[in-house]
Amino acid sequence: MTTTRPAKPGDGPLLGGRWRLGPRFGRGAQAETFLATEVARRSEVVVKRVRLGAGWKTFELHEREAKVLGQLRHAGIPRLFAALEEPPGVFNLVMQRMAGENLRELTRRRRLGEPELRDVLVRGLEILDYLATRSPPVVHRDIKPSNLVLDGDGTLALVDFGGVADVGEGAGSTLVGTYGYMAPEQLHGQSTPATDLYSLGATIVALAGGVEPEDVPRKGLKMDLARHLPAMAPGLRSVLEAMTEPDPDQRPQRPREVAAMLARAGAALPARAADREPVAVVAAPPRALRPARPIFTTVPEPLGALLRLSLLGVALGGWIGMAVTAWTLQAIGWSVGLVSGGPRSTARRATSDVAGIFVDGRDGFSDLARRAVARRRR
Repeated sequence: MTTTRPAKPGDGPLLGGRWRLGPRFGRGAQAETFLATEVARRSEVVVKRVRLGAGWKTFELHEREAKVLGQLRHAGIPRLFAALEEPPGVFNLVMQRMAGENLRELTRRRRLGEPELRDVLVRGLEILDYLATRSPPVVHRDIKPSNLVLDGDGTLALVDFGGVADVGEGAGSTLVGTYGYMAPEQLHGQSTPATDLYSLGATIVALAGGVEPEDVPRKGLKMDLARHLPAMAPGLRSVLEAMTEPDPDQRPQRPREVAAMLARAGAALPARAADREPVAVVAAPPRALRPARPIFTTVPEPLGALLRLSLLGVALGGWIGMAVTAWTLQAIGWSVGLVSGGPRSTARRATSDVAGIFVDGRDGFSDLARRAVARRRR
């Protein structure tokens, strides 16, 4: 969600005929980040700029960020509005500005209590589950307090996808991340969805203890959380210990595994605020993380089995239809891009946006199929 306060246009250049560049609020080794104003709507956006001379690897990461963000649709991830080269040699990503304050700044003013930390963890798992279930899976690779933005209503957003990797495309060979929050395998250029789980766990540890992860007491390579956080609820602490396991093979592999651990540990999950996005439910894991729940459980057999089998057929047919349509639109988009100006063309990006809708529909049919085959509890 973008900020709701009225935005005043800056005095910088007009990008794409729509966005007036405003003040710079961030600067890294290769990229700069600016506030900008969409002139017609007077709403604020974020512009990330990379210059041609920044180096091949920086430009590759910039292109990957544009490609991946253009395919993601989640309330906790900034929407990419445009990728354009303007002026020549300067490449801009125009993105949604997420409302709120990053956790680094927030915790400089006050310490988060354990219920708030648990809430941040659950909402972070929602976002990571969405990324992990993309095809191919998406790994952020730089989760830390400054890249998590918390709004006043409890909405959490994950920002700065400059180090993002598509696992299926072998894009994880570059060393990306922040020392202390990086999983050990990142030092070897490796990354999987479990890599982001380590970073999210390290982030919660840092917020809980008020020190950077590298300063947490250790037993060998593992964080000694019993010594560092003795007052924390044992259930939550055990989950963080699992998330920050140095050996990636011993770590939970998927966000929903961590959600199940929280449920087994008896960690109370947060109630949904009346005015936030409908992505969580009271006293239960978020929808995306909840195990498939069997349906037609009150219908006598064998009628229930026939109904579930019929529903499975509908789900499989819908999945195939959505998947084929998405693949076709993506192929058309790339073809149009080659003819009308490359991957940055407006036509190609519009086609990709439509394909993203069918990808979401495909995932919905996947959920329906899982529910159709889920076993009835005895």
